[in-house]
Amino acid sequence: MTFVLRCLVLALAAFGVAALVTSVVVAVMWWRRTPSGAAAARADALLRLRLLPSGAAALACLFALTGLWRFESRDVDEVLGWTILASATTGAWLISVFLTRLWRMRIETRRLLTSWLADATPLSVPGVTVPAFRIDSGFPVVAVVGIFRPTLVVDATVLDGCSTDELRAILAHEQGHLRRWDNLRRALFAAAPDPLSYTATGVRLRDDWRVATEEAADDVAADRGEDVRAHLASALLRVARLAPRATEHASVVFHGAQLPASALYRGDSVEGRVRRLIDAAPAAAGRASRGLSLGLTTAMVTLALAFQRDIHDMMEVVIALLP
Repeated sequence: MTFVLRCLVLALAAFGVAALVTSVVVAVMWWRRTPSGAAAARADALLRLRLLPSGAAALACLFALTGLWRFESRDVDEVLGWTILASATTGAWLISVFLTRLWRMRIETRRLLTSWLADATPLSVPGVTVPAFRIDSGFPVVAVVGIFRPTLVVDATVLDGCSTDELRAILAHEQGHLRRWDNLRRALFAAAPDPLSYTATGVRLRDDWRVATEEAADDVAADRGEDVRAHLASALLRVARLAPRATEHASVVFHGAQLPASALYRGDSVEGRVRRLIDAAPAAAGRASRGLSLGLTTAMVTLALAFQRDIHDMMEVVIALLP
């Protein structure tokens, strides 16, 4: 096996092993403690959990690749065992899943938006800085679609069925998604390559994140006043009533494809969101842990780089012992 091919195989193996191990760690963390607190804090914590295996795998792959390039002998024709080859296959498969998911999201988003905008009418919406269109989709859609060039679409049934105050509250909710870059977060959440996404824990993690994200956008709208909170709750109920037979259609469009689209209503129950808007103020935001996480990660990476030669030599011994 050539030097370059050996480096590639070992780096992919590091990616696969790190992804598998970190997925187990995330599952245990999720089982022991479910994120709580304000909706925005919960959404951020759940996103970090979802991306942790992919981030750890990417760092392990890069660390292994740089160590191999710096310290691996270029003259030795080393034979790798089936354990390393299986791990490398897993790593290559996870990376291909990531690229495939991104490509699928791009194609499906373009296809869906093209079909919606075929007979659309431009809308002039005060306070909304992205292109907006009135559509006729057969479902009471209100959604921001796309990441870097987002487009707001509002179905005719919503425009005709909701009051001016309700429409204003709906638009405030969608602006919350725009402010938080939720479509980019949704794309990363859906595309992240790790085995956790294929388990019941991964499905629950995705569903809880989606709920927290919608509640966070509700909170952004509700910050404009108690009247907006009441009008948004009324709008959620009205939009849900406009789609009594279209739940299956919504599930196919929004759940199956996992598109980068932030929608007001996806065919789910809105009871929890409505009660939350009417009965209680949003939970107070907890102290952000992102600074601590970033500091720990930086310290660990710095320490690993300082002892990279020793780690590389130790891994050489381990690889030699593997079947």
